[in-house]
Amino acid sequence: MLRHLVATSSLVFLASACGSSSSAPSETPPVPSASLPTPPASLVSGAGDTSGASGSTPKKGAPSVAERVKQFAPVKLTADVSKLPPSEKAALDKLIAAAKLIDPLFARQAYRDNVNVRAKLVTDTSPEGKAKLEYFDIMRGPWDRQDHFKPFAIDRERPKGAGFYPEDLTADDFRAYVAAHPAEKAKLEAERTVISREGDKLVATPYSEAYAEWLKPAAGLLLEAAKLTSDKTLKTFLTTRAAAFSSNDYYASDKAWMDLDGLVEITIGPYETYEDDLLGRKASYEAFVTVADPAASAKLARYKKLLPAMEAHLPIPKEVQTKRGAASPIRVVDLVFTAGDARKSVQTIAFNLPNDERVRKEKGAKKVMLRNLIEKKFDVILRPIAERVLVPAQLENLSAEAFFDEVLFHELSHSLGPAFVNANGKKTEVRVVLGASYSAVEEAKADVMGAYNILYMIERGELPKELHDKLLVSYFAGLLRGVRFGVAEAHGQGNALQINRYLEEGAVSFDDASGRFSIDLPKLEASIGKLVHDLCMLQATGDKAGVDAALAKYGVESAPIAKATSGLTGIPVDVTPSYPLAGE
Repeated sequence: MLRHLVATSSLVFLASACGSSSSAPSETPPVPSASLPTPPASLVSGAGDTSGASGSTPKKGAPSVAERVKQFAPVKLTADVSKLPPSEKAALDKLIAAAKLIDPLFARQAYRDNVNVRAKLVTDTSPEGKAKLEYFDIMRGPWDRQDHFKPFAIDRERPKGAGFYPEDLTADDFRAYVAAHPAEKAKLEAERTVISREGDKLVATPYSEAYAEWLKPAAGLLLEAAKLTSDKTLKTFLTTRAAAFSSNDYYASDKAWMDLDGLVEITIGPYETYEDDLLGRKASYEAFVTVADPAASAKLARYKKLLPAMEAHLPIPKEVQTKRGAASPIRVVDLVFTAGDARKSVQTIAFNLPNDERVRKEKGAKKVMLRNLIEKKFDVILRPIAERVLVPAQLENLSAEAFFDEVLFHELSHSLGPAFVNANGKKTEVRVVLGASYSAVEEAKADVMGAYNILYMIERGELPKELHDKLLVSYFAGLLRGVRFGVAEAHGQGNALQINRYLEEGAVSFDDASGRFSIDLPKLEASIGKLVHDLCMLQATGDKAGVDAALAKYGVESAPIAKATSGLTGIPVDVTPSYPLAGE
């Protein structure tokens, strides 16, 4: 999605979640993990001192809620709709209306009692109460997503299962129940069911029933838009997605979404599983309503043809490389509205969907670049950060072009690398095997692989040589932007993992006195290749213990990260968007 922070996901530079997604499937099952090379012990060893690259630093004088609100800069995002035909303008209005219904739905997915908690906050008109309400709306709940989900407007810890499971249900309890009731396994583990208790039983309710209050009217609005638009690809997607809201089967509409090729586009449905920290299975609803730029999209289309070459060039054994659908379109769009999982805390600037491996095998995955938001974040956040935390001599290589390219290749890289492992003799998706640990390591993989693939494109002559140093500097600066999302968030933790690895290997150094990083460009290029290999092999072997150990050692706020980010006062952590075309 994603989300991409995310993600979303993720992304070196992605916000939420963006839009991250799992790798595309291979056409033949991989060899058993026991016969594969294992990652080096340096990546998967237990937590410990790595010359200032591991161990968290306690926060002193934590900011007030009002101060935390100020860390998110208000921005207006819009698009030029003057050239849209009347039919598409009318359809756009209906799509925005449909997307607005995703917000109350997602609120309940994030936490079942969110509506009641917010209602209580509304009654507190004190300055502190108003600040809590505003921060609640940014965080989409009463827990601080930027600070390990610490409560700020409630007196209880966040349930790991968000609003998808009973609050007191543990992962072990769930697995034990599924093992004892194998006939119910498929429904209970499905991405699009809500789990509740009825006595001693766990009951799985399809999203189409659990969220019918919002999905039914949203489907109606999609059908109204389908009647208005003259774009056949949009009409097909809207009719099939409206049907999916009732059937809970999104396969046909995911394929139709891949074929969208008009001036107005919408991404709406359950995609990313970031909210489910219990098992990493349940998908959250989100919506992106956009206006496309066909000319800009066409300029990037050549990269989808190079995906097989990028896969073959990965520094991993051939047997864990994958083959995937050849469509993989790339779209450059401007946002006019977001909702649900796409509008929480850190805002996604690009995404790579769908996540359904069946669709990926047939058609690949679409990469969507949210141009107006990418530009806004570079100007408002990334450049000011780099000016404070990089040595001045390297600032000349900070580049908006390199930032955009890294975002693009992050999304492309979500479609590369291992997709399945053999678990207990069964071909299983990597994300399922790694569970809740998958998102952070996948975001880190897409970040570093994005940089690796840009360097490869430069080597091939597909991109100019002048981009080489700019890419390395802008990539690392982007990590410092993303780590501020907090290591409780997948993209933030993935960014921390990369920074701390590079510190350990001497690819970057940190001067405590000045609070600035210096990049050794040749060493960073070498470290990027090593890290791509190590992360891919953790995924290829389905090594959850190794992933957890790597995240525990490297995915933390180390002393250099803490010192550098503490000097970023006044620079927004992210943005809070408003959309004039949606009446905001």
